[in-house]
Amino acid sequence: MPTYVHGGDIQTYIDRHGFAPLDLSANINPFGIPDAVRAAMHRAVDNCTQYPDPFCRAARQAIGAREGVNPDFLYCGNGAADVLDRLAAVLKPRKVLLTAPTFAEYERTLSGAEIRVHNLRETDGFALTERILDEISPDLDAVYLCNPNNPTGRTAQPELLREIVRKCTENGVKLVVDECFNDFLEDAAQHTLKDLLESDPGLIILRAYTKMYAVPGVRFGWCMTADAALIEKLYHAGQPWNVSVIAQACAVAAANEPDWATETAKRIAEERRFLSDSLSVHGLKVFPGEANFLLFRSNDTGLHKKLAEHGIMIRNCDNYRGLSAGYYRVAVKTREASERLLQIITNYTQCEV
Repeated sequence: MPTYVHGGDIQTYIDRHGFAPLDLSANINPFGIPDAVRAAMHRAVDNCTQYPDPFCRAARQAIGAREGVNPDFLYCGNGAADVLDRLAAVLKPRKVLLTAPTFAEYERTLSGAEIRVHNLRETDGFALTERILDEISPDLDAVYLCNPNNPTGRTAQPELLREIVRKCTENGVKLVVDECFNDFLEDAAQHTLKDLLESDPGLIILRAYTKMYAVPGVRFGWCMTADAALIEKLYHAGQPWNVSVIAQACAVAAANEPDWATETAKRIAEERRFLSDSLSVHGLKVFPGEANFLLFRSNDTGLHKKLAEHGIMIRNCDNYRGLSAGYYRVAVKTREASERLLQIITNYTQCEV
């Protein structure tokens, strides 16, 4: 089998160790699935005798109402990764600007394109800065950004993001902004670009309910754009029934649970501060982040293996562009989960910055 490069590979861990781990490698809401979402999926089982709606009409209406976006601007897919695949197939970009480190799926889907890399500096805390503006030029076909970025958890300054939109528009460059972790921000409304969709048809925003509503096994994501021709092409870029009946029911129910996201973001912020401070006390370099995960650096390049032996999975980040051995991402979960992690790390106090 091919090598799996993402977090959340619980089955491989079970095959190797014989028991299920505490998974801190995948950034999923630790507070679980809301009751209303769970109930909606159960009810949807009776509708599995029918083909799913190929246009996800109920889901688009519900999400459009929640996000304040025209439902016609939405294309729904089998998770955000499915949408990324379709975007690459439709846009067919020849030259693309990516940041590093960032989510590996962008580069995977763009394997046929020339990739220009804008390296985020560790000395800047891996923040996106105005330096990127100098790299946006007419010879590019697309720019991909992640906000908050994965694996750093950093958000870009809203003013800078809007300047990037302006420069991409001026140069005829498509801008794909992955906002899949936006709902975990306490000030989420300040960091989305969805209010620019109507005026900037070259802007494409990626979203998903996978993380916030703890349903990575269901697979539901979407993109938003005012480019009607692009939406039409996305429908023809793969099979028509890519979003299951249960996933569509899940999306409708999740869209009607905005308070779940608001409350989760508050609780995650508190737990993130606790975990960040505690990891720092143990001699680890923790980078500032605003999402539901943290990036840190250790001199112990085998820390992930040691934790695995004690039943904990974290994300080894040595396969990210711009990072190397000793960089790790850890999900912000419950206080109990963090304390279990910290207890084991305490046994390895030789870890230094």
